Amino acid sequence: MNLPVSKFAHAAAAAGVLYFSQPGALAEQAVLSPPDISPRSNIEMPTDGRVRFVPDNLFAVDFVSDSVGWAGGYYGTLLKTEDGGGHWKREPLPFTDLIRRIDFVDEAVGIAVTSRGKILRSEDGGAHWEVVHVEPGINLRDVYCLDAQTAWVVGHEATVLHTSDGGKTWQTQALSGYQGRDLPRLNGITRLEDGRLVLVGEFGLIASSIDDGLSWEVLDAPDASVTFTAVDAWRSEALISGLGGKLTMVRFGSDSDVEEGSERLEDRVPTITALSSGTDAHLFDLTLDQDGDGVIVGQGGVVRVKAGLPVSELLPLESKPGFLWYGGISKTSEHGWYIVVGANGAVLKTEFDVSDPEPLVRW
Repeated sequence: MNLPVSKFAHAAAAAGVLYFSQPGALAEQAVLSPPDISPRSNIEMPTDGRVRFVPDNLFAVDFVSDSVGWAGGYYGTLLKTEDGGGHWKREPLPFTDLIRRIDFVDEAVGIAVTSRGKILRSEDGGAHWEVVHVEPGINLRDVYCLDAQTAWVVGHEATVLHTSDGGKTWQTQALSGYQGRDLPRLNGITRLEDGRLVLVGEFGLIASSIDDGLSWEVLDAPDASVTFTAVDAWRSEALISGLGGKLTMVRFGSDSDVEEGSERLEDRVPTITALSSGTDAHLFDLTLDQDGDGVIVGQGGVVRVKAGLPVSELLPLESKPGFLWYGGISKTSEHGWYIVVGANGAVLKTEFDVSDPEPLVRW
């Protein structure tokens, strides 16, 4: 929402008054009552001339501990907490791209990707961000950081980008083996314990690489009409979520499945299995631990997973009217909280049983 605001403009809102102080400022953001000082909000806002009308939809979330985490979404919104969500600070960015995904290696080094092809990197916990690469005209959808030097980014038009020098340079990696007429939107990427990369996207695309993305094997699609949205892995298996409630497991085999005496990854033949999620609602993101236990988020709620298999129906997180969806999820490392973000600026903390979600952000 980009509205020019006059010097003395003001608007009444049900929860308070919105004040605008700068001529010609863009009203892309909104806050309740005077900006940055609402006693009900736990977000510290920068004084950058933006004013908030409504909470921003959030898509990205990453927590590296029980205390430290980030959330991102519409209009360049990037929030950080250092106390487990009790208080948040909005980190100002000089643009309004949608922040699609965030991945931090530790409390200092992280990468975020945007809807307008920008790759951002921070070395100070998100206080400052540098645009280290721009892929013109490409909506970037996911990022996977192996360490502070090595990362992969995927996006529309079969875009795969790789850095091995901390983001100073990015190399395009061709999706070799893909034979389709139209280039797919790539929506998710992850890495298995054995080093194999797995990416997913449109047209039922599942591809894997055993050489850090230099070449890709496109697996036989069980259903080319499916749009896969996200992927996470444990051990030698990957779980993939999709639109329409689609859920697929790929098993690349364990050491016991490989011919005796062979240690080659290429000897591990993948097995693809379509699973029933119990819903036809869109599924947007998921997170799994080393045992394949975790949570899938999507349209209207979440699905719990044990050992890679769904063990619940779609469970609601909020009893609110209107269209609710959740676009991102992260698990904290110590306690094992699940942090979920989504529509209308929702940031919720819950445990595996999702019985008592706690709102973390007060807009």
